[in-house]
Order: sequence, then C-alpha cells, then structure tokens
Amino acid sequence: MRQLNINKKLQEIDFDIESISLGDFDYIGEFTAKKNRNRNHDLFKSTGCFFRPNYERGILIYALITKFKIESFLEIGFGRGYSSMCAALAFKEAGIDGKVVTIDPGIDEQHLKNLSNVFPKEWFDLITFIKQTSQVALPQIKETFDLVLIDGDHTLDAVSSDWAGTKDKYNKFLIFDDYHLPTKKDPGGGIQCAKLIDTIDDDSKELIIMDRRIFVDDRKLPDDKIDYGQVILTNSSFDTSDFVIDW
Repeated sequence: MRQLNINKKLQEIDFDIESISLGDFDYIGEFTAKKNRNRNHDLFKSTGCFFRPNYERGILIYALITKFKIESFLEIGFGRGYSSMCAALAFKEAGIDGKVVTIDPGIDEQHLKNLSNVFPKEWFDLITFIKQTSQVALPQIKETFDLVLIDGDHTLDAVSSDWAGTKDKYNKFLIFDDYHLPTKKDPGGGIQCAKLIDTIDDDSKELIIMDRRIFVDDRKLPDDKIDYGQVILTNSSFDTSDFVIDW
C-alpha cells in the first residue's frame, strides 16, 4: 500500500492549502473534536491539557468534496460531529447542493442542540442523522454516495461489517479511519481497522499520514514517527484526472 503525507496528497490533487482558513477547522474542532490529556500524562505539564487530534482529516474531506465535485457523503460514526460539519462547510463554500448522511447509535440530541447554537442552520439542513447501528441502517440504504467514511466501531468484526455494507455504495472515494502500521504498538481501544484493510485487494489503496502534520504538533513528532493515518480507496470507475491538472 502506498504511503504519503497529507501535504503531498493535497499537492497531488492540486488542492491549495492556502485557499482555506485553518481557523475554520480549528473552530469546528473546538466543539466537536478537541481532546484533553489526563493530569498524569507526560505532556500535561510541559505542553498543556488540550490538543487537536488529527484535525487534518477534516481538511482531507473538504479537499475531496471541493476538488472532485462530491455531492453526497455517507458517514459511519458521527462521534461529536467533526467530519460531518467539515463536509457541510465544504458543500456551502463550494456552492454544492450536497447532502450528508451520518449513522451512529450514540447520537446525543442535547449535543446536536448545542451544536445548532454554534454552527449555521444551513449546515444542519444538509445533514440526515440516523440513530442506529450501521448493521441495522446500512441494509436499508439503497442509494450510493460519492464519498463514504468508515469511522464507527473499530473492532475487526465491526469494520468488516461496515466494509461489506459500503463497498458497493461509493462512487468516488471511501475512507477508513485509524489504520495503524505494525510499528505502532498497542493502539488500544480495540482499534483493529488494519486487519481488515490489509485484506482488501485494491491498487488505489493509500495510507495518508496526517495527524498534526498541518496543525501544530505539541508532541514535536517528525513525519517518520507518525505510523498511523487514514486509508483512502478510489473507485476504479472514477477518473480523477478529469479534475486534476497534469503539469
């Protein structure tokens, strides 16, 4: 599987990072993705409590939507809403009449209400929330989507089920969250995505190294020390060259 840095991936698809404001993704992340360290963590004292875990994933979604004229986004795993809100931002800024469908059995109505007081109503108008497990919801969805994100339960059984339920549902791209290389010891939390992804025979498969490669990394880790990321597949029937300038 090909491995490349998020900055290189954006260059390859002719997406100019200078065309966006990192503050927009920082603002979205403030309410949907920011995490805090335990007081016993080694970095709590030296670098601080809060950190931005892979906000670059939102930039990748934004870039794909705006660059490849994506009109529909299916997400498994709403979480706190970072990816959905980044997709909504992309649709609105690109003037695309798009839609987001997000599936998560743990969707919290109070959290959605809180987000509705922060983000524009126009974003929420684009999003359909399905409060079910993906095993229940996916068989009921007969349509296809330009972009699919698998970011729900990361156990092998769950990821395998989500892949089976979406592999025929993406027209352009499919993204897997949390692929860990063998060099990353004990990722924890039942993160077994790599075990399924490694079985997929697809020449388009790319591992994008992205966590804090654009945003400041208070851990001060060099690129070669980041041994995890997101994996992206491109549908064999979709010709990306129609959208990318061949210099």
